[in-house]
Order: sequence, then structure tokens, then C-alpha cells
Amino acid sequence: MDYSLTKKAAEEQITAKLSHFFGVTPEEANYEQFYKAIAMITRDMLRQGRHEFEKRCEESGSKRVYYLCMEFLMGRSLKNTLYNLNLIPVMEAALKDFGIKLDKLYDCEPDAGLGNGGLGRLAACYLDALATDGYLGMGYSILYEYGIFKQKLVDGWQTEMPDFWLPGGEVWLVAREEKSVDVSFEGNVVDRWEDGYHSVDIENAKKVHAVPYDMMVAGKDGKGVSVLRLWSAKSSEIDMNSFNQGDYLRAMEQNAMAEVISKVLYPADNHPEGKSLRLRQQYFLVSASVQDIINRHLRKYGSLDNLCDKMAIHINPTRLSPYPSLCAYCSTSAATAGTMHGLLSLRCLPTRTTRL
Repeated sequence: MDYSLTKKAAEEQITAKLSHFFGVTPEEANYEQFYKAIAMITRDMLRQGRHEFEKRCEESGSKRVYYLCMEFLMGRSLKNTLYNLNLIPVMEAALKDFGIKLDKLYDCEPDAGLGNGGLGRLAACYLDALATDGYLGMGYSILYEYGIFKQKLVDGWQTEMPDFWLPGGEVWLVAREEKSVDVSFEGNVVDRWEDGYHSVDIENAKKVHAVPYDMMVAGKDGKGVSVLRLWSAKSSEIDMNSFNQGDYLRAMEQNAMAEVISKVLYPADNHPEGKSLRLRQQYFLVSASVQDIINRHLRKYGSLDNLCDKMAIHINPTRLSPYPSLCAYCSTSAATAGTMHGLLSLRCLPTRTTRL
């Protein structure tokens, strides 16, 4: 795709975004609105670019590459995207006529609260490299509402504060509610044989709705576009009996317990509840992502017989606790590979904790 813009076209698109989404003219808009307008312009260009890139890769028979990780340290998207698409000069020129400095817009964007350290930065670099080298790549993680935390010194002690990154960062996300899947927790596993076919069902399970949000990642010079699909946990039902009896807190309890899965990256695990939550987060990510991968493959090919020929899954496990469910999947598929960091720091979990 040709990502080039003339100065006039850039000014027209900025003016249109400001008018349509914020109801202001360039003279009335503030830096935050200019930042979001340009983010929307580049995001929309990347969505179209991804569509064309995906079409080219499919026509050439390229494999899809999926990368699963509990964190992606993406940093800030605006400067990186404009640089990779070679749009910095034209945006600087267009904004100059509006009396706006592009460098100040960069400060309006918060760091995406999706990663913490080296593990997440490695994952982010892979998405960038896959796009730059022309591979059809897609990452999977969780849409953490509060990121990890901000640090503040109170009376000489480090205090953890929630990282509210979404108000400024969600402009880069595209909701894909039609791709939502359900993840089953608890319940009973029942397997059946009928007419020579084996089926496995989960009965009496508690369902958590996994809603995907896509973030586009541009390769250098726009050679390709990767997608980072982030899952947000939502409750799929409400206890109407308790609600109608006036017990509102109990009625909303299931919602709160479901949605806590995607609240915070790396919750403290120095107590049983924290260990259980981390395991639930990992199971949630694995189940939703594998369902999405399999559904996409079946829509295109109608069979799993050629799964290993058409896609590859790479897992980047966190060292903080194992990926038991995904490890089980890996052992049965030639389409998967994994990177293990800090093998000696993997932890053993009590059996009761793994009973999701």
C-alpha cells in the first residue's frame, strides 16, 4: 500500500477527524485532540494496509505466524508508526500551519500498559520485525485495563499506583466484538464416543466472554503490518434473581470476578488468590487465542488436516508461573514452538490452584 500523503491531504484529513470525532475546528482543538486525530488517520491507513498485506500473503501461500505472550512492551505508537511509514515530515508541515508542534503531540500518548520488561519488549520487537520482513504475523495478549503500576514515593516508601493508560491509548485499538469467544472456567469435563467420534464437553462451567481489540503494528517503510490482538474479559451474564431481590452486590459479583482477569498485568502472587488469578489470566489468554486461531483456519480451509502447513504458533512463556494448558497443546501439535526464559525460576503450583 502507498502510505504517502501530500501536505494538503494531511491537513484535510486532520480537519475532518477533528470535526467528525470532536466537533471542533483546528483553531479550537487542543493538543490531545490533534494527537488522537493523527492517531486515527494512521490507524485507518494501517488497517487498510493490513488488509492488502494479508491478501498478498495468502495469494503467495505464506504461513501465518502467531506469537502468544502475557505481555507486549509496545511503548508509544504515534512516533514509531509515523517513522515506519515515513510520514513525519509531511505531518510536521501540516501541523505547522495549524500552529502545532508534532514533538508535543508525542507527549500526549501514554506508554501502552501491556508490558513490563525484557520479555514484553522482545515480544514487541518480534511483531515489528515480522512486519518489516514481510511475514504475516499476529500477536496475542491481554488488554490490561490498568497496565502494571506507577511508582510513587510516599514517606520514603515505594507505593504502587494504578496506571490509567487507556484514556489516551485506546485510540489505537479497534474493537472486534464479532470475533468474541467464550472461555470456560470450573465445571466438569465430560468425554463421549458416538459413532466412532470422540467429543469433549465442559458442563456446569462459568463462562467468561473474551472480547478482542486489535492494535496495528507497522513494519519499516510499510512493507507489512502485524496485528496485536488483545483480549478483554467480560461477564456473559448477571444473577437476575439476586438483582431482583435487591442484593445488587451479589448480583454483580460474578461480573467483577470475571472482569478482574484483564484488570492488572502481573498481580501480586505472594498469596493464594494472586497465584490463582495469574493462572486464570494465562488460561484465559491461551483458550481465547487458540479458539481464534482454529476458527480462522476452519473458516478458510474447512479442515485441520493442513494446520501445520498453514500456520505456526510461537509461545513466549512468562517465567513467573507455567503455561500448563498451552504446554499440553504444544505436546500434541507440530505447529507450535516455544521460547523458555528462566527455566529454573518456574514455580510449582498446588493442585487445588490449577482446578480452574
